[in-house]
Amino acid sequence: MRKGFLPVLLALALLPGCGAPAPVEAEALPDEPPAEAETIFLPEPPRRLKPISAPAVVTEGREPAENYELPPSMADPRYNAEGWIRGGVVGFLGETPEADAAFYAAPYQANAESSALIRWGDSLAEFDWDFLTPRSILPRMECFDVDGDWEDELVVICYIGSGTGVSVEELHILEKNPDGALTAYTFPESLWQEELPKLFDTAELGGRTFAILGHELVEFGYELDGPELDLGTASSGLIAKFSQEDWGGLQFWGAFCLSPPDSAAPCYMAETSAQILYENGVFTLQDFHLYSYDQ
Repeated sequence: MRKGFLPVLLALALLPGCGAPAPVEAEALPDEPPAEAETIFLPEPPRRLKPISAPAVVTEGREPAENYELPPSMADPRYNAEGWIRGGVVGFLGETPEADAAFYAAPYQANAESSALIRWGDSLAEFDWDFLTPRSILPRMECFDVDGDWEDELVVICYIGSGTGVSVEELHILEKNPDGALTAYTFPESLWQEELPKLFDTAELGGRTFAILGHELVEFGYELDGPELDLGTASSGLIAKFSQEDWGGLQFWGAFCLSPPDSAAPCYMAETSAQILYENGVFTLQDFHLYSYDQ
């Protein structure tokens, strides 16, 4: 993931060839392009992208339904994902020791309705979250001041969807109330599935197809067998990932997807990223980027 993007202003000189283009700064292009170069003009000026926001999905943690015996160690194989599925015990699936926080799972149920148990210090709350797929990718936890209020929040990232063309994570930010109760603020699915694709553009220029996001574009890097792509179907597909970046903030990683006519099959054309801001129960995406798709 995350190969270089290609910035563009009103025009872009592209050398012929296949595959993902290398990053090119528009102002670094020569005054007289080489004879073999092709100058591609966009049909419309690139858009200046504004941040997009949506309120979090708010869930109050509830008191656990039972007086569960919590596993003492994540290293004990009796309580890892495999042991939890087989043993009818409370699972120990994630932790952040520096924050004295842990992710447990109520005894396994085959209908995938086992609840998540989040302990943060002396607080323990139960949530009805999806958190494990057949790939058994464990939840991740971090604890830091996400919103700049000088109080730490607990960040929990759960892998909830996998399969061909599917890789979906869910982001929860937990705050501790004065009485010790935990409230979860979940990144809304609508922000990346509905609002983000409104920023996508496409263009077919000189027989070549491009994904466009603001001032950046990426050429569709491989031949598609079968019918041509429908350029009016730009979506984010079914890819959503979250990470804490080196600078301490949160980042969203997604996709730019097109589909053939009369087909729901995703055809991933590019990858996307955006910085995540969180404040007062509202999530915002900003600083959008586009990358060549790395299959």
